[in-house]
Amino acid sequence: MANSNASRILANMKIETGDLIFYIYEFVVICGLVFRVYLEFEDKPSPRPEVEILPPLRPPEPIVTVPEIVDSVPIPMPPRKHPVTKKEYIDFFKEVLTWCQQNIKLGKDRKIRPRIDVSYSQKGNVLGYYQYNIKKIMMYVLKNKTLRANTQVFIHEYVHHLQIQGKNDNIRYNNLTRTKGYILNDFEREANALSSYYLDNCCKYLNI
Repeated sequence: MANSNASRILANMKIETGDLIFYIYEFVVICGLVFRVYLEFEDKPSPRPEVEILPPLRPPEPIVTVPEIVDSVPIPMPPRKHPVTKKEYIDFFKEVLTWCQQNIKLGKDRKIRPRIDVSYSQKGNVLGYYQYNIKKIMMYVLKNKTLRANTQVFIHEYVHHLQIQGKNDNIRYNNLTRTKGYILNDFEREANALSSYYLDNCCKYLNI
């Protein structure tokens, strides 16, 4: 029944058996060609672009170099010029005073700076003194032949500035002088001891 229907359809289309076989052959050939082309593209890798685009490079990390440590040779400072004028002496003693205030502590801290005065007189045997009521250190600079000696006398008087801060301290100083004498006075013994103790460091600071 199916064959008769197919024959009837072919008869109506007026397609002969030879032509049908040719059409089927052509169809099979075309399918073979299509399959062959597919296989060729399947085996070949996908084409790559002629220019490969690379991702942007990160900037190189900075190279940190460790500085070379060179032992420096300290250059010795020239010797200090000896003061001549009164102003030069006072400027020098102001430097000594600054060092004393930073390094010498005695009991309660005293922030008041004493006045400084200089005398060229060579009379008498007093090298310097401290006057507590006006807070003044007087220096007889020509009686001390070197800056080191002047420095020690100034430190001595600065200690008196720390010791004698009022009327009662001054009365005690005078009483000790009457009972023990000037040299054995407790104030003088302490001032002598401290001026000797601090002298070297102060002179190093002053470059003398």
